[in-house]
Amino acid sequence: MQPDDEMTDALAEKIFSGTVGGVLNTPLTWKQKNMPKRAHKPVHVEAWAPLKTDLSCRLELRMRIGLDVLWEYTLMVLHPSDRTCLKRLDIRGTHLDRETGEGYLNRTHKHKWSKARGNKDVYAPNDIRHNPDPILGATLESMDEEYDRVVRDFIAECKMTIGGAYAWVPPAVPLTQPTFDGLEDYP
Repeated sequence: MQPDDEMTDALAEKIFSGTVGGVLNTPLTWKQKNMPKRAHKPVHVEAWAPLKTDLSCRLELRMRIGLDVLWEYTLMVLHPSDRTCLKRLDIRGTHLDRETGEGYLNRTHKHKWSKARGNKDVYAPNDIRHNPDPILGATLESMDEEYDRVVRDFIAECKMTIGGAYAWVPPAVPLTQPTFDGLEDYP
């Protein structure tokens, strides 16, 4: 087992201190995610890219966009070794903080991980450049500029940098699979 394979508060603090050389240096790789029992019904598109650091562990950036509400999406910094989501940004997300009772209804907020509390520490950021209101009629194409800008702001907030090989790759519109309704009777 590598020394950085188990997440600790000290390691999380080190990652977001800016001292481990965190760099997003590749484009995001997109894939379509489907409902468990309905392969022809896309639920969201998801992307990932490795974050290069001086640590022995892997870190990755993930982005998830729901296809029903394109203006509500999530970015995460993950520590895949122990499946820990270290930091999560929910753009215009909905969340109820069960401890404080504060509601985030279509409101941008962040979750920060700690060993004792997991992802229960929730706060509203002021360092992400976006319109805080829901966007009527949003399409993947119309949201493209915001998606890229928010990725860049999130990486900067994590005290990491964007490398020269990074280029925004927009998510592709998922292909709908043909349905076979009515063909169940054929042998």
